[in-house]
Amino acid sequence: MFERQARLNFLRTPSLLVLSAVLLLGATGCDRVGERTKDVINSISMQNLSNGQKRLANQESDVELTLPQGWVDVQNLRSDADLYAAREDRTMYVMVLADPRGSEVGSFVLADNADQYLSFLDRGMTQEQAKVPTSMTSLNGMKALQYEVKGRVDNVPVVYLHTTVEGSTNYYQVVAWTTAENYSAAKGELQTVIQSFRGT
Repeated sequence: MFERQARLNFLRTPSLLVLSAVLLLGATGCDRVGERTKDVINSISMQNLSNGQKRLANQESDVELTLPQGWVDVQNLRSDADLYAAREDRTMYVMVLADPRGSEVGSFVLADNADQYLSFLDRGMTQEQAKVPTSMTSLNGMKALQYEVKGRVDNVPVVYLHTTVEGSTNYYQVVAWTTAENYSAAKGELQTVIQSFRGT
């Protein structure tokens, strides 16, 4: 079965204690530690683009995100993530986790994987509301399912946009979140970062 480690990491900002990663979502079948973590960290690069954006890429996992101005790499907050970026001044975070299709997740179809991943998200939350599917059915040519999930983590109201993506070599989780208070202002930018995801 899936053996995933649920972790709560918090980031202190000048004004409040904010969730920086509930996630909940370690590697399949093994922990995301040791040599794999070193390989992941060593394969991450940031490229400045001519339009002021940045391309954050992980060659080991063959994934990338395009980040609007003001976003930074925060891999140090969760070194086992394949990518982890934030707009910390606006309490916005996006994480990418990749699971090879040859691993345990490879035996599930997209909807079942999304349910499995979401069950790990549930474990870190209290007062969770019903998950609401968005209209997303694909992400850059790959099948995808996205859910909006609201609840509380350490008594902080939060909202997640959790996207499960079926690639040819990996299943991906592209997980964005912010505080509930900030969600309506942040949703568009979070979706922009999610939509920039590239994988294989």
